[in-house]
Amino acid sequence: MEQDSLLRIFESIPEHVNRNAHLVHRGRYMNARLKISLADVPYLMEIRDGKIAQLTRTFPLFQTTDLVISAGSDAWAALWEKFPKAGWHDIFALHKRGAMQIEGESQVLFSNLQYLKDVLNTPRLRHGA
Repeated sequence: MEQDSLLRIFESIPEHVNRNAHLVHRGRYMNARLKISLADVPYLMEIRDGKIAQLTRTFPLFQTTDLVISAGSDAWAALWEKFPKAGWHDIFALHKRGAMQIEGESQVLFSNLQYLKDVLNTPRLRHGA
């Protein structure tokens, strides 16, 4: 999948998450800033009360964040396949194989783990092949 396609798919996440009342309810206690990089393209995702309040490519150089999640285009494309291969199906599986890096406040990650997995898997449900 081309990187431009991946970026468009990723940029559609807020619309789909914010329209999903069940998902917003699951993340209702999450208030955090995440830096998420798709290959060399960084995004700032701000989550407030389970809704994605902002997703932007432009942000201050030293913007503080609670979590940093980064992976190459191949890893994101594999994660978002309709039926991902074993070891490519989950952010932890990608991290274990060295295809994704996850850094930051572990409490933010683990107290909102299923919500974050669902948010990052939204493209699989919406755009999977």
